[in-house]
Amino acid sequence: MAPLNDTIAALDRLPALPATSMRLISMLAGGGRDADLRDVECIVGHDEAVTAAVLRRANSAAFGMRGRIAGLGDAIRRLGTRELCRIALETQTSGMLANAGRSYGLRRGALSQSALGGAIAADQLARLHGANREVAFVAALLRDIGKLAIDAVAGPDALERIAAAADTRPFLAYEREAFGADHAALGAMLCERWSLPSEIVGAVRGHHEPPSNPAEPLTDVVHAADCIARWAGLGLGCDGLMYPFDAAARERLGLSRDALEAIVADVLAAIAPDHTAANSPLPLRRTA
Repeated sequence: MAPLNDTIAALDRLPALPATSMRLISMLAGGGRDADLRDVECIVGHDEAVTAAVLRRANSAAFGMRGRIAGLGDAIRRLGTRELCRIALETQTSGMLANAGRSYGLRRGALSQSALGGAIAADQLARLHGANREVAFVAALLRDIGKLAIDAVAGPDALERIAAAADTRPFLAYEREAFGADHAALGAMLCERWSLPSEIVGAVRGHHEPPSNPAEPLTDVVHAADCIARWAGLGLGCDGLMYPFDAAARERLGLSRDALEAIVADVLAAIAPDHTAANSPLPLRRTA
């Protein structure tokens, strides 16, 4: 459908990751603990949408504190630098992905919702397995950014035909045939162009096919988080349930069915609080 050169050229037409996000990712990748609150306030204060999101979160019932906050500085002190960075990244990434995924048959906002769901799952998995939670959150948030490039060279619902003809091969193989590269590889190329840390680039590249020799713990976490987001019903386009959970990665993470279903439920509660347990996890056997 589109030669590789055209697909790669599409990367140059995509919007750059906002400077605010770049600075905050560097802060998170470095641990975020020693960040000066004044520096964070300066970074975030230049983005009105992020500032509004920070103030909403600081005044939300989730923080259970009395008195409304009107100033960004007070909001930052209430939330802390880590939470603030995450809010900023969620806000800016959701804007980039708002209309993404149309070639996969996704409705507006579905890919950004899936990105956040995967990031929440990756945070939980990283906490359980001693990985860097901030880096895992960012990598999972950006894992499907390569679908922007495929959207740029393919029309709406273009991959429906590919999905309809799919046999036993991985869906990524069909993307490679049609576009010269799959969305995971394209996403890694974008992350490299944005000069993101190499561990994030690797996790985005391998989030459907995690390497085993040697294994990459962060990639295992992001791979599992991607599966969990799809089991939660997030971002299910024409390719939605066509990526298997890698058995070796699941074993390395030591994830039981009960543990996976608990994280699915937590993701649903965070993304759509009105969901109940009755309509939450999809049967894990469908993609295990």
